Order: sequence, then C-alpha cells, then structure tokens
Amino acid sequence: IMVQYLFDRPGFQQDPVPDTADDTIIGAHCSCATRLKGFDQPGEPYDIIHHHGNRDAVPRTLWAEGQRVTCLDVLPGKGDAQHPTEVLISTGAVTKNIDVPPAGGCVVSVKLKLDGQRDVLSFPGFHQLFFYGDYGRELEYFSQLCGLKARQV
Repeated sequence: IMVQYLFDRPGFQQDPVPDTADDTIIGAHCSCATRLKGFDQPGEPYDIIHHHGNRDAVPRTLWAEGQRVTCLDVLPGKGDAQHPTEVLISTGAVTKNIDVPPAGGCVVSVKLKLDGQRDVLSFPGFHQLFFYGDYGRELEYFSQLCGLKARQV
C-alpha cells in the first residue's frame, strides 16, 4: 500500500536469495505486475512460462537491466517508543533476469546489485518489496513524518 500510494506503482513481493559469487540479491516469486514504471505507464515485456512443477502457466515479467530499484521491508514494532516499527531501505540496480528453468525456484527471478559494500548473506528481511525507482530518501522522509524508524540496509 505504501508503494502504491506514495509512488503510484506496484511493488514486487519476493523472497530474497543472496548470490555470494557476485554479491547480489535475487528476488524471486511466482508472479509480478508488469506496469513497474507506474500504473499509467506501459507495461514491461513478459513471457508466459510454466510455474515450477509444470502445473500451470504464469506471466514472467522481465525487469529492465540497469533500472534503478528500491527495496523496502517493514518490520512491525510494538507501538511504543522503545520498539518502533522499522522501515528497512536499500537501493540498487537490476543486473539480470534469471531464467527458470534451467535455474530452480520461482519463475520471476530478478537479480539486483545493491548500492555500497555489503555482506549479502546478512541482508535482512523476508518478503521485501522491490520496485522501480530510486526512492530511498523519500522513504526516509515518509518514515520520519509517520514516527517510523528508517534504516538503510
């Protein structure tokens, strides 16, 4: 909801997979919206492939290589000052769409190189959102306005 209302675009909820060979994060899940640039913008290309297990067909959105992306995760707090809700923020760029198969996992698998030096094995969170655009600063400002604790990860 945050991404839709703040940036007028969909987010891609994904499961993060660290790739230590090139210090990237692969976001993978079974489906993804196509209008990643915005609801009123043309959709990204996609193809129709089998879901893992060859059970049913799903669209696989192809993310634009080189596209700037923001990663967002919200960790609910306890509603008090000692345990605030945290907003985890990262930015980076798309490096590759991974073909599944031959790779395993979910059919939409997009690889990101996140900004800065990092140990991808300790990248926090699960079911984060990837979305088009470089919106780290805006998310920090929004968090401050709403009394949330923003953290660049």
